[in-house]
Amino acid sequence: MELDYVSIGRRIKKYRIDLGLKQSQLAERSGVEPSNIPHIERAATKVSLPTLVNIANALLKVVLKKLLEL
Repeated sequence: MELDYVSIGRRIKKYRIDLGLKQSQLAERSGVEPSNIPHIERAATKVSLPTLVNIANALLKVVLKKLLEL
């Protein structure tokens, strides 16, 4: 199964904005380097599953399934 990193990044950005979080706040909550959040949102880098889980957890009630749209 090939992941659509562009769509995943767009969804991360959408949920982050919906929650009123800055990229730096999402980075702090998820344990991701602050410089990586914009790269993930733009799909300039492939996000690992553990990082994706951390981001999903940081976005509160957003489940991994919603980010991946499985």
